[in-house]
Amino acid sequence: MFDTIVFFSLLFVLFVYLVFLHFRWEKKLRFYVKKIEEDKSQIIQLEKMASLGTLSAGVAHEINNPLTFLITNLSLISSYAKEITDVKDIDDRNKTIANIEESVQECCDGANRIKRIVQDLLTFSHASKGRRSCDDINKLLDATIRILWNEIKYKADVVKDYKATTHVWVDANKVSQVFLNLILNAAAAIKQVTSQEKGTISVSTTEDDKNVIVKVIDTGPGIPKKVYSRIFDPFFTTKGGTGLGLHVSRKIIMNHGGALEVEATSGKGTTFVVSLPKGKSLKQDE
Repeated sequence: MFDTIVFFSLLFVLFVYLVFLHFRWEKKLRFYVKKIEEDKSQIIQLEKMASLGTLSAGVAHEINNPLTFLITNLSLISSYAKEITDVKDIDDRNKTIANIEESVQECCDGANRIKRIVQDLLTFSHASKGRRSCDDINKLLDATIRILWNEIKYKADVVKDYKATTHVWVDANKVSQVFLNLILNAAAAIKQVTSQEKGTISVSTTEDDKNVIVKVIDTGPGIPKKVYSRIFDPFFTTKGGTGLGLHVSRKIIMNHGGALEVEATSGKGTTFVVSLPKGKSLKQDE
């Protein structure tokens, strides 16, 4: 009888110990899972900041052009304002007023251009809060192209063919990062072919029964067979940088329930295909 009591007592102690270990390791597991998620978010943000670092000079140039135009027109308006008090002829005065109005309108256009560039840049640079909404994929592409414009315009002509009429349920910040990586890679690939003749980057949107499909096609040299299977590997790069762009991009699209695939032949350009689940039809909003 005593042996039985000792046996069950030991069994109970063992059970309590195992329960204690279970909760202890479960707590540690939750901690490490949380840390992995935080590290993943930091990697995505670091890759984004690396891209912005590459683009900073170009974006500054895109802002500088309308800013210079704005300052020049403000100087003209100031001189017109001084002259108008000395103009006595009605026709000359009306002409001066018309010049002032034209200069003011051009100033507004320049200021709005700067505002749009800054807004696109701020939207892209902010760390994602993980919130998803129904977004127009075409507008996300246009905003990305505006950010990249100074990086693209000397290397390639951009041909847009938007046929998708359905919203997608996405984290716009993260998906824009994917588009930026793909278009930036296309521009870099075209630069490898020739520094004298411009290439072409084609950006298109279509849709099937389930997905909205985005294609980014360049006229670059394509992808050599020996590296084709490695382009989505983390830290793999053939052009410098972090080597995380395509890896992060694929992870982002997969987390949205979509797919990022590549079609390439060495010497014949590259096509990246992004598929995202449909959200809401644009026509429903009209």
